[in-house]
Amino acid sequence: MISALVAGTGAFVGLSTPVDLTVDGETVMARTFGDTVADALAAEGVEVRDGDLVQPGVHADLSRGMDIVVNTAKSLELSLDGHESTETTTAQTVGQALAELGVDPAGAEISRDLDAPLDPEATTGVSVVTPKTLTVRADGETIPVEATAASVEEVLARAGIDVSDTDLVTAPLSAPVVSGQSIGVMRTATTTEEVEEPIDAPVEEKKTDRLLEGRKKVEEEGRDGTRKVVYEVGAIDGEEITRVELSEEVIDEPVTKVVLIGTGDPEDPDSYEVPADEGATMSTEDIKAMVGGPGSPWYKIVQCESEFDPKAVNRQNHKYFGLFQFGITTWQGVGGSGNPADASPQEQFMRAKMLQERYGWSQWECAGMVGVG
Repeated sequence: MISALVAGTGAFVGLSTPVDLTVDGETVMARTFGDTVADALAAEGVEVRDGDLVQPGVHADLSRGMDIVVNTAKSLELSLDGHESTETTTAQTVGQALAELGVDPAGAEISRDLDAPLDPEATTGVSVVTPKTLTVRADGETIPVEATAASVEEVLARAGIDVSDTDLVTAPLSAPVVSGQSIGVMRTATTTEEVEEPIDAPVEEKKTDRLLEGRKKVEEEGRDGTRKVVYEVGAIDGEEITRVELSEEVIDEPVTKVVLIGTGDPEDPDSYEVPADEGATMSTEDIKAMVGGPGSPWYKIVQCESEFDPKAVNRQNHKYFGLFQFGITTWQGVGGSGNPADASPQEQFMRAKMLQERYGWSQWECAGMVGVG
Protein backbone atom coordinates (compact mmCIF):
# COMPACT_ATOMS: atom_id res chain seq x y z
CA MET A 1 0.00 0.00 0.00
CA ILE A 2 2.73 2.46 0.94
CA SER A 3 4.72 1.57 -2.15
CA ALA A 4 1.72 2.21 -4.37
CA LEU A 5 1.05 5.62 -2.72
CA VAL A 6 4.66 6.66 -3.17
CA ALA A 7 4.58 5.52 -6.75
CA GLY A 8 1.37 7.53 -7.38
CA THR A 9 2.80 10.66 -5.81
CA GLY A 10 5.87 10.40 -7.95
CA ALA A 11 3.73 10.06 -11.03
CA PHE A 12 1.77 13.27 -10.08
CA VAL A 13 4.93 15.23 -9.59
CA GLY A 14 6.47 13.89 -12.71
CA LEU A 15 3.46 14.58 -14.96
CA SER A 16 2.50 18.11 -13.62
CA THR A 17 4.18 21.43 -14.62
CA PRO A 18 5.53 23.65 -11.83
CA VAL A 19 5.09 27.46 -12.21
CA ASP A 20 5.53 30.53 -10.01
CA LEU A 21 2.23 32.48 -9.84
CA THR A 22 2.19 36.10 -8.55
CA VAL A 23 -1.21 37.76 -8.03
CA ASP A 24 -1.11 41.44 -6.98
CA GLY A 25 2.37 41.04 -5.52
CA GLU A 26 1.79 37.73 -3.66
CA THR A 27 3.70 34.72 -5.10
CA VAL A 28 2.89 31.01 -4.74
CA MET A 29 4.37 27.89 -6.37
CA ALA A 30 1.73 26.01 -8.33
CA ARG A 31 1.53 22.78 -10.35
CA THR A 32 -0.87 22.07 -13.16
CA PHE A 33 -1.60 19.31 -15.65
CA GLY A 34 -2.81 21.94 -18.16
CA ASP A 35 -1.03 23.25 -21.22
CA THR A 36 -1.64 27.03 -21.09
CA VAL A 37 -1.43 29.96 -18.68
CA ALA A 38 -5.23 29.98 -18.54
CA ASP A 39 -5.17 26.34 -17.33
CA ALA A 40 -2.69 27.21 -14.56
CA LEU A 41 -4.83 30.17 -13.41
CA ALA A 42 -7.97 28.03 -13.42
CA ALA A 43 -6.23 25.33 -11.39
CA GLU A 44 -5.43 27.96 -8.72
CA GLY A 45 -8.91 29.49 -8.81
CA VAL A 46 -7.75 32.80 -10.23
CA GLU A 47 -10.53 34.45 -12.25
CA VAL A 48 -9.36 36.90 -14.92
CA ARG A 49 -11.65 39.91 -15.38
CA ASP A 50 -11.77 42.78 -17.86
CA GLY A 51 -8.88 45.12 -17.26
CA ASP A 52 -6.66 42.58 -15.51
CA LEU A 53 -3.09 42.39 -16.78
CA VAL A 54 -1.71 38.84 -17.25
CA GLN A 55 1.90 38.20 -18.27
CA PRO A 56 2.46 36.22 -20.35
CA GLY A 57 -0.97 36.16 -22.00
CA VAL A 58 -3.59 33.63 -20.97
CA HIS A 59 -3.15 31.68 -24.23
CA ALA A 60 0.64 31.23 -23.83
CA ASP A 61 1.97 27.67 -23.51
CA LEU A 62 3.27 26.60 -20.13
CA SER A 63 6.85 25.68 -19.44
CA ARG A 64 8.47 24.36 -16.29
CA GLY A 65 9.42 27.10 -13.84
CA MET A 66 7.49 29.80 -15.78
CA ASP A 67 6.68 33.06 -13.95
CA ILE A 68 3.05 34.07 -14.33
CA VAL A 69 2.14 37.55 -13.08
CA VAL A 70 -1.44 38.76 -12.64
CA ASN A 71 -2.17 42.38 -11.76
CA THR A 72 -5.88 42.81 -11.22
CA ALA A 73 -7.74 45.94 -12.34
CA LYS A 74 -8.62 48.28 -9.46
CA SER A 75 -10.89 51.31 -9.23
CA LEU A 76 -9.38 54.61 -8.14
CA GLU A 77 -11.36 57.78 -7.29
CA LEU A 78 -8.80 60.52 -7.95
CA SER A 79 -9.13 64.16 -6.94
CA LEU A 80 -6.29 66.01 -8.66
CA ASP A 81 -6.16 69.71 -7.80
CA GLY A 82 -9.91 69.74 -7.41
CA HIS A 83 -10.67 67.82 -10.61
CA GLU A 84 -12.55 64.61 -9.87
CA SER A 85 -12.15 61.47 -12.00
CA THR A 86 -12.58 57.70 -11.79
CA GLU A 87 -9.58 55.74 -13.03
CA THR A 88 -8.82 52.06 -13.59
CA THR A 89 -5.30 50.84 -12.81
CA THR A 90 -3.39 47.56 -12.40
CA ALA A 91 -0.91 49.20 -9.99
CA GLN A 92 -0.41 47.72 -6.53
CA THR A 93 0.13 50.91 -4.53
CA VAL A 94 -0.94 54.55 -4.52
CA GLY A 95 2.52 55.63 -5.69
CA GLN A 96 2.49 53.16 -8.57
CA ALA A 97 -0.98 54.27 -9.61
CA LEU A 98 0.01 57.95 -9.66
CA ALA A 99 3.11 57.13 -11.70
CA GLU A 100 0.96 55.14 -14.12
CA LEU A 101 -1.40 58.14 -14.48
CA GLY A 102 1.47 60.59 -15.00
CA VAL A 103 0.97 62.45 -11.70
CA ASP A 104 4.20 63.74 -10.15
CA PRO A 105 3.91 63.43 -6.35
CA ALA A 106 6.99 65.57 -5.61
CA GLY A 107 6.02 68.32 -3.16
CA ALA A 108 2.34 67.45 -3.41
CA GLU A 109 -0.14 66.95 -0.58
CA ILE A 110 -1.47 63.38 -0.89
CA SER A 111 -4.26 61.96 1.23
CA ARG A 112 -2.64 58.46 1.44
CA ASP A 113 0.90 57.14 1.75
CA LEU A 114 2.53 56.38 -1.57
CA ASP A 115 3.19 52.81 -0.31
CA ALA A 116 -0.44 52.25 0.68
CA PRO A 117 -1.91 49.26 -1.20
CA LEU A 118 -4.90 49.63 -3.49
CA ASP A 119 -7.97 47.58 -2.57
CA PRO A 120 -8.67 45.06 -5.36
CA GLU A 121 -12.29 44.59 -4.23
CA ALA A 122 -13.35 48.18 -3.50
CA THR A 123 -12.71 51.68 -4.86
CA THR A 124 -9.77 53.50 -3.33
CA GLY A 125 -10.05 57.27 -2.93
CA VAL A 126 -6.94 59.48 -3.29
CA SER A 127 -6.68 63.25 -3.16
CA VAL A 128 -3.62 64.99 -4.64
CA VAL A 129 -2.88 68.72 -4.47
CA THR A 130 0.21 69.66 -6.47
CA PRO A 131 2.43 72.70 -5.73
CA LYS A 132 1.69 75.76 -7.88
CA THR A 133 2.97 79.24 -8.55
CA LEU A 134 0.17 81.79 -8.94
CA THR A 135 -0.42 85.55 -8.78
CA VAL A 136 -3.07 87.38 -6.76
CA ARG A 137 -4.06 90.97 -7.64
CA ALA A 138 -5.92 92.80 -4.87
CA ASP A 139 -6.01 96.20 -3.16
CA GLY A 140 -3.58 97.67 -5.66
CA GLU A 141 -0.94 95.00 -5.06
CA THR A 142 0.33 92.01 -7.02
CA ILE A 143 1.14 89.12 -4.69
CA PRO A 144 3.06 86.00 -5.86
CA VAL A 145 1.85 82.79 -4.19
CA GLU A 146 3.59 79.41 -4.10
CA ALA A 147 1.40 76.81 -2.41
CA THR A 148 -0.16 73.37 -2.64
CA ALA A 149 -3.64 74.85 -3.02
CA ALA A 150 -6.51 73.18 -4.82
CA SER A 151 -9.02 76.05 -5.08
CA VAL A 152 -9.21 79.82 -5.56
CA GLU A 153 -10.34 80.19 -1.96
CA GLU A 154 -7.26 78.36 -0.67
CA VAL A 155 -4.93 80.52 -2.80
CA LEU A 156 -6.50 83.73 -1.48
CA ALA A 157 -6.16 82.44 2.08
CA ARG A 158 -2.45 81.71 1.50
CA ALA A 159 -2.05 85.26 0.12
CA GLY A 160 -3.73 86.72 3.20
CA ILE A 161 -6.60 88.24 1.21
CA ASP A 162 -9.99 88.44 2.90
CA VAL A 163 -12.98 88.36 0.56
CA SER A 164 -16.38 89.75 1.55
CA ASP A 165 -19.75 88.92 0.03
CA THR A 166 -19.74 92.16 -1.97
CA ASP A 167 -16.30 91.66 -3.52
CA LEU A 168 -15.84 90.40 -7.07
CA VAL A 169 -13.37 87.60 -7.80
CA THR A 170 -12.30 86.67 -11.33
CA ALA A 171 -13.08 82.99 -10.67
CA PRO A 172 -15.48 81.19 -8.29
CA LEU A 173 -13.94 80.56 -4.87
CA SER A 174 -14.51 76.81 -5.27
CA ALA A 175 -12.93 76.68 -8.74
CA PRO A 176 -9.73 74.60 -9.14
CA VAL A 177 -6.50 76.43 -9.94
CA VAL A 178 -3.49 75.75 -12.14
CA SER A 179 0.09 76.93 -12.01
CA GLY A 180 0.61 80.30 -13.70
CA GLN A 181 -2.95 81.44 -13.04
CA SER A 182 -3.71 85.05 -12.07
CA ILE A 183 -6.58 85.69 -9.65
CA GLY A 184 -8.06 89.16 -9.28
CA VAL A 185 -10.10 90.51 -6.35
CA MET A 186 -12.09 93.71 -6.91
CA ARG A 187 -13.55 95.61 -3.99
CA THR A 188 -17.05 96.98 -4.53
CA ALA A 189 -18.64 99.80 -2.58
CA THR A 190 -22.02 101.56 -2.63
CA THR A 191 -22.37 105.08 -1.21
CA THR A 192 -24.88 107.95 -1.35
CA GLU A 193 -23.85 111.40 -2.55
CA GLU A 194 -25.75 114.71 -2.30
CA VAL A 195 -24.89 117.41 -4.84
CA GLU A 196 -26.31 120.65 -6.19
CA GLU A 197 -26.79 120.80 -9.95
CA PRO A 198 -27.94 123.52 -12.37
CA ILE A 199 -31.31 123.23 -14.09
CA ASP A 200 -31.02 124.53 -17.65
CA ALA A 201 -33.38 127.39 -18.34
CA PRO A 202 -36.11 126.39 -20.79
CA VAL A 203 -36.12 128.26 -24.10
CA GLU A 204 -39.27 129.71 -25.63
CA GLU A 205 -39.14 130.85 -29.25
CA LYS A 206 -41.51 133.51 -30.56
CA LYS A 207 -41.89 134.41 -34.22
CA THR A 208 -41.94 138.10 -35.19
CA ASP A 209 -42.02 139.94 -38.51
CA ARG A 210 -40.14 142.83 -36.90
CA LEU A 211 -36.90 140.89 -37.48
CA LEU A 212 -35.44 139.83 -40.82
CA GLU A 213 -36.32 136.25 -41.66
CA GLY A 214 -33.87 133.80 -40.05
CA ARG A 215 -32.49 136.34 -37.56
CA LYS A 216 -32.74 135.77 -33.79
CA LYS A 217 -32.90 138.17 -30.87
CA VAL A 218 -33.01 137.42 -27.14
CA GLU A 219 -36.01 139.20 -25.67
CA GLU A 220 -35.62 137.81 -22.12
CA GLU A 221 -32.31 136.37 -20.94
CA GLY A 222 -33.77 133.81 -18.56
CA ARG A 223 -31.85 132.13 -15.74
CA ASP A 224 -30.74 128.61 -14.86
CA GLY A 225 -32.20 127.06 -11.71
CA THR A 226 -30.66 124.83 -9.06
CA ARG A 227 -31.63 121.44 -7.69
CA LYS A 228 -30.34 119.23 -4.88
CA VAL A 229 -29.89 115.61 -5.98
CA VAL A 230 -29.15 112.44 -3.99
CA TYR A 231 -27.34 109.72 -5.95
CA GLU A 232 -26.48 106.10 -5.15
CA VAL A 233 -22.92 105.62 -6.43
CA GLY A 234 -21.44 102.20 -7.16
CA ALA A 235 -17.66 101.84 -7.35
CA ILE A 236 -15.15 99.06 -8.07
CA ASP A 237 -11.69 99.52 -6.58
CA GLY A 238 -12.53 103.18 -6.00
CA GLU A 239 -13.58 103.90 -9.60
CA GLU A 240 -17.18 104.98 -10.13
CA ILE A 241 -19.13 102.50 -12.25
CA THR A 242 -22.79 103.40 -11.69
CA ARG A 243 -24.72 106.48 -10.58
CA VAL A 244 -28.45 106.21 -9.91
CA GLU A 245 -30.61 109.18 -8.95
CA LEU A 246 -32.56 108.49 -5.76
CA SER A 247 -34.26 111.84 -5.14
CA GLU A 248 -34.22 115.52 -6.08
CA GLU A 249 -35.32 118.82 -4.57
CA VAL A 250 -35.65 122.03 -6.60
CA ILE A 251 -33.95 124.86 -4.72
CA ASP A 252 -34.29 127.60 -7.33
CA GLU A 253 -36.73 127.41 -10.23
CA PRO A 254 -35.29 128.28 -13.67
CA VAL A 255 -36.57 131.31 -15.59
CA THR A 256 -37.54 130.83 -19.22
CA LYS A 257 -35.34 132.40 -21.89
CA VAL A 258 -37.41 134.05 -24.66
CA VAL A 259 -35.90 134.21 -28.15
CA LEU A 260 -37.50 136.09 -31.03
CA ILE A 261 -37.29 134.42 -34.45
CA GLY A 262 -37.46 136.77 -37.42
CA THR A 263 -39.98 136.26 -40.21
CA GLY A 264 -39.54 139.69 -41.90
CA ASP A 265 -39.61 139.81 -45.69
CA PRO A 266 -36.09 140.49 -47.06
CA GLU A 267 -37.71 142.19 -50.08
CA ASP A 268 -39.48 144.73 -47.84
CA PRO A 269 -36.81 146.51 -45.73
CA ASP A 270 -39.40 148.81 -44.14
CA SER A 271 -41.19 145.84 -42.58
CA TYR A 272 -38.51 144.82 -40.04
CA GLU A 273 -36.03 146.28 -37.57
CA VAL A 274 -32.26 145.81 -37.52
CA PRO A 275 -30.55 146.50 -34.18
CA ALA A 276 -27.61 148.86 -34.52
CA ASP A 277 -25.12 146.41 -33.04
CA GLU A 278 -26.41 143.26 -34.74
CA GLY A 279 -23.81 141.58 -36.92
CA ALA A 280 -21.00 143.81 -35.69
CA THR A 281 -18.66 140.80 -35.81
CA MET A 282 -19.89 139.61 -39.20
CA SER A 283 -17.07 138.08 -41.28
CA THR A 284 -16.18 139.07 -44.82
CA GLU A 285 -17.44 135.72 -46.08
CA ASP A 286 -20.76 136.28 -44.30
CA ILE A 287 -21.04 139.75 -45.86
CA LYS A 288 -20.35 138.31 -49.33
CA ALA A 289 -23.07 135.71 -48.75
CA MET A 290 -25.48 138.36 -47.43
CA VAL A 291 -25.23 140.50 -50.59
CA GLY A 292 -25.87 137.51 -52.85
CA GLY A 293 -22.43 136.18 -53.69
CA PRO A 294 -20.41 136.60 -56.91
CA GLY A 295 -22.61 137.55 -59.85
CA SER A 296 -25.18 139.50 -57.89
CA PRO A 297 -25.37 143.27 -58.52
CA TRP A 298 -25.03 144.04 -54.82
CA TYR A 299 -21.87 141.91 -54.62
CA LYS A 300 -20.29 143.85 -57.51
CA ILE A 301 -21.18 147.24 -56.03
CA VAL A 302 -19.91 146.44 -52.52
CA GLN A 303 -16.70 144.96 -53.91
CA CYS A 304 -16.10 148.14 -55.91
CA GLU A 305 -17.22 150.65 -53.26
CA SER A 306 -15.59 149.22 -50.08
CA GLU A 307 -14.03 145.82 -50.79
CA PHE A 308 -16.56 144.36 -48.30
CA ASP A 309 -15.35 146.51 -45.39
CA PRO A 310 -18.35 147.72 -43.30
CA LYS A 311 -16.08 150.32 -41.60
CA ALA A 312 -14.66 151.73 -44.84
CA VAL A 313 -14.16 155.55 -45.14
CA ASN A 314 -13.57 157.28 -48.48
CA ARG A 315 -9.87 158.09 -48.57
CA GLN A 316 -10.15 161.10 -50.82
CA ASN A 317 -12.75 163.26 -49.10
CA HIS A 318 -13.71 161.29 -45.99
CA LYS A 319 -17.41 161.98 -46.74
CA TYR A 320 -18.61 158.48 -47.62
CA PHE A 321 -18.83 155.53 -45.23
CA GLY A 322 -19.47 151.81 -44.89
CA LEU A 323 -20.11 148.98 -47.32
CA PHE A 324 -22.14 151.13 -49.72
CA GLN A 325 -20.24 154.44 -49.16
CA PHE A 326 -23.26 156.32 -47.86
CA GLY A 327 -23.02 160.06 -47.40
CA ILE A 328 -24.43 161.21 -44.05
CA THR A 329 -27.35 163.11 -45.64
CA THR A 330 -28.26 160.16 -47.88
CA TRP A 331 -28.00 157.79 -44.91
CA GLN A 332 -30.36 159.95 -42.87
CA GLY A 333 -32.72 160.13 -45.83
CA VAL A 334 -33.41 156.40 -45.67
CA GLY A 335 -33.90 156.42 -41.88
CA GLY A 336 -30.34 155.93 -40.69
CA SER A 337 -28.82 157.70 -37.74
CA GLY A 338 -25.23 158.41 -36.77
CA ASN A 339 -22.37 157.29 -38.99
CA PRO A 340 -23.19 154.51 -41.49
CA ALA A 341 -19.86 152.83 -40.69
CA ASP A 342 -21.04 152.33 -37.11
CA ALA A 343 -24.17 150.43 -38.18
CA SER A 344 -24.24 146.68 -38.64
CA PRO A 345 -23.66 145.24 -42.13
CA GLN A 346 -27.30 144.09 -42.10
CA GLU A 347 -28.60 147.60 -41.43
CA GLN A 348 -26.31 149.05 -44.08
CA PHE A 349 -27.62 146.53 -46.62
CA MET A 350 -31.22 147.14 -45.59
CA ARG A 351 -30.89 150.89 -46.10
CA ALA A 352 -28.96 150.42 -49.36
CA LYS A 353 -31.90 148.42 -50.72
CA MET A 354 -34.28 151.17 -49.58
CA LEU A 355 -32.16 153.72 -51.46
CA GLN A 356 -32.02 151.56 -54.60
CA GLU A 357 -35.79 151.03 -54.57
CA ARG A 358 -36.41 154.76 -54.39
CA TYR A 359 -33.78 156.11 -56.78
CA GLY A 360 -32.28 153.18 -58.68
CA TRP A 361 -28.68 152.06 -59.19
CA SER A 362 -27.46 155.49 -60.22
CA GLN A 363 -26.88 156.36 -56.57
CA TRP A 364 -23.56 154.46 -56.77
CA GLU A 365 -20.81 155.66 -59.05
CA CYS A 366 -19.48 152.09 -59.14
CA ALA A 367 -22.73 150.80 -60.68
CA GLY A 368 -21.76 152.01 -64.14
CA MET A 369 -18.20 150.80 -63.69
CA VAL A 370 -19.23 147.20 -62.90
CA GLY A 371 -22.14 147.02 -65.36
CA VAL A 372 -25.03 147.28 -62.92
CA GLY A 373 -28.17 149.23 -63.76
